[in-house]
Amino acid sequence: MRAFDISDAARDAARAAGIDTVERLEELLPADVAIVATPLASVVTTLAALVERAGSTVLIEVGSLKAAVAVFAETAPRAVRIVGMHPMAGATTAGFAAARVDLFRGRPFLIVPTARSDASAMAVAGTVARDAGGVVTVCSAEVHDRAMAVLLSAPLAVASALAVTGVQAGPLLSHAGPGFRDTTRLAGTPLDLAEQLLSANAGHVVAALAALRAALQELEGAVADRDRDALRRLLARAAEVRATLDS
Repeated sequence: MRAFDISDAARDAARAAGIDTVERLEELLPADVAIVATPLASVVTTLAALVERAGSTVLIEVGSLKAAVAVFAETAPRAVRIVGMHPMAGATTAGFAAARVDLFRGRPFLIVPTARSDASAMAVAGTVARDAGGVVTVCSAEVHDRAMAVLLSAPLAVASALAVTGVQAGPLLSHAGPGFRDTTRLAGTPLDLAEQLLSANAGHVVAALAALRAALQELEGAVADRDRDALRRLLARAAEVRATLDS
Protein backbone atom coordinates (compact mmCIF):
# COMPACT_ATOMS: atom_id res chain seq x y z
CA MET A 1 0.00 0.00 0.00
CA ARG A 2 1.22 3.48 -0.90
CA ALA A 3 -0.19 6.79 0.29
CA PHE A 4 0.08 10.43 -0.68
CA ASP A 5 -1.01 13.68 0.95
CA ILE A 6 -0.34 17.26 -0.13
CA SER A 7 0.64 18.05 3.47
CA ASP A 8 4.29 17.42 4.35
CA ALA A 9 3.26 16.99 8.00
CA ALA A 10 0.63 14.38 7.12
CA ARG A 11 3.13 12.44 4.99
CA ASP A 12 5.70 12.55 7.79
CA ALA A 13 3.15 11.33 10.33
CA ALA A 14 2.02 8.51 8.05
CA ARG A 15 5.61 7.53 7.34
CA ALA A 16 6.34 7.45 11.07
CA ALA A 17 3.39 5.09 11.49
CA GLY A 18 4.93 2.68 8.99
CA ILE A 19 2.94 3.65 5.90
CA ASP A 20 4.77 3.68 2.56
CA THR A 21 4.33 7.33 1.57
CA VAL A 22 5.18 8.78 -1.85
CA GLU A 23 6.13 12.36 -2.66
CA ARG A 24 3.93 12.83 -5.74
CA LEU A 25 0.38 11.83 -6.53
CA GLU A 26 1.39 10.08 -9.77
CA GLU A 27 3.64 7.71 -7.82
CA LEU A 28 0.54 5.98 -6.42
CA LEU A 29 0.14 4.27 -9.79
CA PRO A 30 0.22 1.57 -10.98
CA ALA A 31 -2.03 -0.06 -8.40
CA ASP A 32 -5.04 -2.37 -8.23
CA VAL A 33 -7.05 0.31 -6.41
CA ALA A 34 -6.51 4.02 -5.74
CA ILE A 35 -8.72 5.64 -3.11
CA VAL A 36 -9.23 9.39 -3.44
CA ALA A 37 -9.97 10.79 0.02
CA THR A 38 -9.38 14.50 -0.51
CA PRO A 39 -11.42 17.52 0.58
CA LEU A 40 -14.66 17.60 -1.40
CA ALA A 41 -13.56 20.47 -3.64
CA SER A 42 -10.48 18.51 -4.78
CA VAL A 43 -12.07 15.15 -5.61
CA VAL A 44 -12.66 15.76 -9.31
CA THR A 45 -9.32 17.48 -9.93
CA THR A 46 -7.54 14.57 -8.23
CA LEU A 47 -9.43 12.03 -10.32
CA ALA A 48 -8.55 14.04 -13.43
CA ALA A 49 -4.87 13.89 -12.48
CA LEU A 50 -5.05 10.11 -12.14
CA VAL A 51 -7.17 8.98 -15.09
CA GLU A 52 -4.53 9.36 -17.79
CA ARG A 53 -2.22 6.90 -16.01
CA ALA A 54 -4.88 4.76 -14.31
CA GLY A 55 -4.85 1.86 -16.77
CA SER A 56 -6.67 -1.01 -15.06
CA THR A 57 -6.61 0.69 -11.65
CA VAL A 58 -10.03 1.06 -10.01
CA LEU A 59 -10.38 4.67 -8.86
CA ILE A 60 -12.59 4.92 -5.78
CA GLU A 61 -13.49 8.34 -4.39
CA VAL A 62 -15.02 8.76 -0.95
CA GLY A 63 -16.39 12.31 -1.06
CA SER A 64 -19.59 13.34 0.69
CA LEU A 65 -21.39 14.36 -2.54
CA LYS A 66 -21.52 12.57 -5.90
CA ALA A 67 -23.07 14.83 -8.58
CA ALA A 68 -19.77 16.37 -9.71
CA VAL A 69 -18.09 12.95 -9.85
CA ALA A 70 -20.97 11.57 -11.92
CA VAL A 71 -20.58 14.45 -14.42
CA PHE A 72 -16.81 13.97 -14.59
CA ALA A 73 -17.12 10.23 -15.14
CA GLU A 74 -19.35 10.82 -18.18
CA THR A 75 -16.41 12.53 -19.93
CA ALA A 76 -13.59 10.29 -18.64
CA PRO A 77 -11.80 7.89 -21.02
CA ARG A 78 -13.88 4.78 -21.60
CA ALA A 79 -11.20 2.44 -20.30
CA VAL A 80 -11.10 4.16 -16.91
CA ARG A 81 -13.03 2.65 -13.99
CA ILE A 82 -14.42 5.09 -11.39
CA VAL A 83 -16.65 4.17 -8.44
CA GLY A 84 -18.12 6.48 -5.82
CA MET A 85 -18.14 5.39 -2.22
CA HIS A 86 -19.32 7.14 0.94
CA PRO A 87 -18.65 5.58 4.36
CA MET A 88 -21.27 6.95 6.73
CA ALA A 89 -18.88 7.56 9.60
CA GLY A 90 -16.53 10.29 10.67
CA ALA A 91 -15.86 13.07 13.14
CA THR A 92 -15.34 16.82 13.16
CA THR A 93 -11.62 16.27 13.70
CA ALA A 94 -9.34 16.02 10.68
CA GLY A 95 -5.88 14.89 9.62
CA PHE A 96 -3.80 11.76 10.09
CA ALA A 97 -3.82 12.13 13.88
CA ALA A 98 -7.61 11.75 13.87
CA ALA A 99 -7.48 8.32 12.18
CA ARG A 100 -8.98 5.37 14.09
CA VAL A 101 -8.72 1.71 13.18
CA ASP A 102 -12.37 1.10 14.15
CA LEU A 103 -13.85 4.20 12.49
CA PHE A 104 -15.75 2.28 9.80
CA ARG A 105 -16.53 -0.91 11.69
CA GLY A 106 -20.22 -1.77 11.32
CA ARG A 107 -20.98 1.48 9.49
CA PRO A 108 -22.98 1.77 6.24
CA PHE A 109 -20.92 2.19 3.07
CA LEU A 110 -22.87 3.73 0.21
CA ILE A 111 -21.46 2.62 -3.15
CA VAL A 112 -22.42 4.85 -6.06
CA PRO A 113 -21.78 3.61 -9.61
CA THR A 114 -20.77 6.04 -12.34
CA ALA A 115 -20.79 5.85 -16.12
CA ARG A 116 -17.32 4.33 -15.75
CA SER A 117 -18.22 1.59 -13.25
CA ASP A 118 -18.31 -1.99 -14.50
CA ALA A 119 -19.22 -5.14 -12.56
CA SER A 120 -15.60 -5.85 -11.70
CA ALA A 121 -14.99 -2.32 -10.37
CA MET A 122 -18.16 -2.47 -8.28
CA ALA A 123 -17.04 -5.81 -6.84
CA VAL A 124 -13.67 -4.31 -5.91
CA ALA A 125 -15.38 -1.37 -4.19
CA GLY A 126 -17.59 -3.77 -2.25
CA THR A 127 -14.54 -5.75 -1.12
CA VAL A 128 -12.77 -2.57 0.03
CA ALA A 129 -15.85 -1.52 2.01
CA ARG A 130 -16.32 -4.90 3.67
CA ASP A 131 -12.61 -5.22 4.47
CA ALA A 132 -12.91 -1.91 6.33
CA GLY A 133 -15.74 -3.41 8.37
CA GLY A 134 -18.52 -1.66 6.45
CA VAL A 135 -22.00 -2.77 5.43
CA VAL A 136 -22.63 -2.14 1.71
CA THR A 137 -25.62 -0.43 0.07
CA VAL A 138 -25.69 0.60 -3.60
CA CYS A 139 -27.50 3.76 -4.74
CA SER A 140 -27.44 6.30 -7.57
CA ALA A 141 -25.73 9.69 -7.37
CA GLU A 142 -29.10 11.46 -7.44
CA VAL A 143 -30.55 9.36 -4.61
CA HIS A 144 -27.32 9.77 -2.65
CA ASP A 145 -27.12 13.55 -2.87
CA ARG A 146 -30.81 14.05 -2.15
CA ALA A 147 -30.46 11.92 0.98
CA MET A 148 -27.25 13.67 2.07
CA ALA A 149 -29.07 17.01 2.08
CA VAL A 150 -31.22 15.58 4.88
CA LEU A 151 -28.67 13.33 6.61
CA LEU A 152 -25.59 15.59 6.47
CA SER A 153 -26.35 19.15 5.41
CA ALA A 154 -29.54 19.72 7.41
CA PRO A 155 -27.98 18.48 10.69
CA LEU A 156 -25.01 20.76 10.01
CA ALA A 157 -27.37 23.69 9.43
CA VAL A 158 -29.34 22.91 12.59
CA ALA A 159 -26.18 22.56 14.69
CA SER A 160 -24.85 25.86 13.35
CA ALA A 161 -28.12 27.72 13.91
CA LEU A 162 -28.50 26.29 17.42
CA ALA A 163 -24.90 27.19 18.30
CA VAL A 164 -25.47 30.78 17.16
CA THR A 165 -28.74 30.89 19.12
CA GLY A 166 -26.91 29.59 22.19
CA VAL A 167 -25.66 33.08 23.04
CA GLN A 168 -29.17 33.75 24.33
CA ALA A 169 -28.30 31.54 27.29
CA GLY A 170 -25.91 34.27 28.42
CA PRO A 171 -23.27 33.34 30.98
CA LEU A 172 -24.86 29.90 31.45
CA LEU A 173 -23.88 28.85 27.91
CA SER A 174 -20.56 27.55 29.21
CA HIS A 175 -22.50 25.26 31.57
CA ALA A 176 -24.44 23.58 28.75
CA GLY A 177 -25.14 19.90 29.29
CA PRO A 178 -24.72 16.99 26.88
CA GLY A 179 -27.99 17.72 25.06
CA PHE A 180 -26.81 21.09 23.74
CA ARG A 181 -23.23 19.93 23.30
CA ASP A 182 -24.20 16.79 21.36
CA THR A 183 -26.71 18.65 19.19
CA THR A 184 -24.19 21.35 18.25
CA ARG A 185 -21.26 18.98 17.63
CA LEU A 186 -21.43 19.46 13.86
CA ALA A 187 -20.99 23.22 14.29
CA GLY A 188 -17.32 22.32 14.78
CA THR A 189 -17.05 20.90 11.23
CA PRO A 190 -14.02 22.37 9.41
CA LEU A 191 -15.19 25.52 7.66
CA ASP A 192 -14.25 24.50 4.11
CA LEU A 193 -16.08 21.18 4.41
CA ALA A 194 -19.13 22.80 6.04
CA GLU A 195 -19.39 25.38 3.27
CA GLN A 196 -19.09 22.70 0.58
CA LEU A 197 -21.74 20.46 2.16
CA LEU A 198 -24.22 23.32 2.09
CA SER A 199 -23.37 25.09 -1.17
CA ALA A 200 -22.25 22.26 -3.48
CA ASN A 201 -25.62 20.50 -3.08
CA ALA A 202 -27.67 23.70 -2.91
CA GLY A 203 -30.83 22.53 -4.67
CA HIS A 204 -31.35 19.51 -2.45
CA VAL A 205 -30.24 21.42 0.66
CA VAL A 206 -32.76 24.22 0.09
CA ALA A 207 -35.52 21.61 -0.19
CA ALA A 208 -34.34 19.87 3.00
CA LEU A 209 -34.21 23.15 4.92
CA ALA A 210 -37.71 24.05 3.72
CA ALA A 211 -39.01 20.73 5.07
CA LEU A 212 -37.14 21.35 8.32
CA ARG A 213 -38.60 24.86 8.59
CA ALA A 214 -42.11 23.45 8.09
CA ALA A 215 -41.56 20.93 10.90
CA LEU A 216 -40.25 23.66 13.22
CA GLN A 217 -43.22 25.88 12.41
CA GLU A 218 -45.57 23.02 13.21
CA LEU A 219 -43.77 22.49 16.51
CA GLU A 220 -43.77 26.23 17.24
CA GLY A 221 -47.50 26.41 16.56
CA ALA A 222 -48.26 23.55 18.92
CA VAL A 223 -46.21 25.19 21.69
CA ALA A 224 -47.67 28.66 21.10
CA ASP A 225 -51.24 27.29 21.14
CA ARG A 226 -50.50 25.13 24.17
CA ASP A 227 -51.91 22.26 22.14
CA ARG A 228 -50.63 19.33 24.15
CA ASP A 229 -52.20 16.72 21.87
CA ALA A 230 -50.55 18.15 18.76
CA LEU A 231 -47.25 18.50 20.60
CA ARG A 232 -47.36 14.90 21.79
CA ARG A 233 -48.17 13.66 18.28
CA LEU A 234 -45.15 15.51 16.90
CA LEU A 235 -42.84 14.25 19.62
CA ALA A 236 -44.11 10.68 19.26
CA ARG A 237 -43.50 10.83 15.50
CA ALA A 238 -39.96 12.04 16.09
CA ALA A 239 -39.33 9.33 18.68
CA GLU A 240 -40.49 6.67 16.20
CA VAL A 241 -38.02 7.84 13.56
CA ARG A 242 -35.21 7.94 16.09
CA ALA A 243 -36.07 4.44 17.29
CA THR A 244 -35.59 3.07 13.77
CA LEU A 245 -31.98 4.31 13.85
CA ASP A 246 -31.30 2.40 17.07
CA SER A 247 -32.99 -0.82 16.00
